Amino acid sequence: MAHGHRVGTALRRLVDEGVLTEAQRDAVAAEVAAEEAAARPSPGKLVAEVAAYAGAGLLLGGLVLFLEASWGDLAQASRVAILAAVAIGLALGGIALAGRASLFRSPMPTARTRLAAVLFALAAAALAGAVGAGIDDSGSDEAWVLAVCAGLVAAVLGYVALPSVVGMLACAGFAVPVVGGVLGTLLELDELWVGLGFFALGMVWFGLTRAGAFVEFWAGYAIAIALALLGAQWVDFEGRGVSAGLTVLVAIACFALYATHRSPVLVIGGAGAVAIAIAEAVSEWTEGLGAAGLVLIVGAVLLTTGAIVMARSPRGSD
Repeated sequence: MAHGHRVGTALRRLVDEGVLTEAQRDAVAAEVAAEEAAARPSPGKLVAEVAAYAGAGLLLGGLVLFLEASWGDLAQASRVAILAAVAIGLALGGIALAGRASLFRSPMPTARTRLAAVLFALAAAALAGAVGAGIDDSGSDEAWVLAVCAGLVAAVLGYVALPSVVGMLACAGFAVPVVGGVLGTLLELDELWVGLGFFALGMVWFGLTRAGAFVEFWAGYAIAIALALLGAQWVDFEGRGVSAGLTVLVAIACFALYATHRSPVLVIGGAGAVAIAIAEAVSEWTEGLGAAGLVLIVGAVLLTTGAIVMARSPRGSD
């Protein structure tokens, strides 16, 4: 409703300015309304989509229960074969649902493509399990690191084939253990470097999102903020000063990007990062009510300043 109101207001302004005629305005408004109606699923399709997701969840849950009950009795080759067959079946199911015409073409999201993206993400997880079982079924550190690396590659391929928010989450979900496993397990670096690795991953995600590499800007920024804050909080280096500094950098990145790309996620993430950084820094220097009071004062000053500036800005300006 709000989107339609903004479109109507913009069209009316163009008519008043002489850019569009009344007939052209009506034609554009009718086309926008038709597109929105087509994108709105019918109750029957909505129920079918929910049922499909529930069925996929039950199917995978049953498979997990079966593997859990029989895993110890299966040979290594059987474990790999089962997980590989599951991965292939899920991937083929996703391809069949999406259709070849939708793959590698960034199609408009539909119920079929959304479910296909979920199947691709699950296929990446199954492939990771198959690789881990094939390398070493005893659960060694090297095996799980290589397994999540294989899962990340599969998740990236799935996202490239069918861009979606689910695919973005799958890529991020595998990227975190890959970075942590490579730095902490294979290279045996300490927590400082693992945290810096997570922080760098978040910064790279910021850049990829701004460059348009992801299908949804808001989701890309949300993931980038979460990854960067994870890295900042992961760092353990003689107190919380380093963590507070990295958290401030997250806030700076959010507000700098907001200057050129007005995504509400950036404002929320930047404000949250500022609050975390101030709380961490003040807790290092003061204790108890003094720290809480200082944080409240700083927050009140920033809120008041921002409100005054926005109130004095011309209406309708960005």
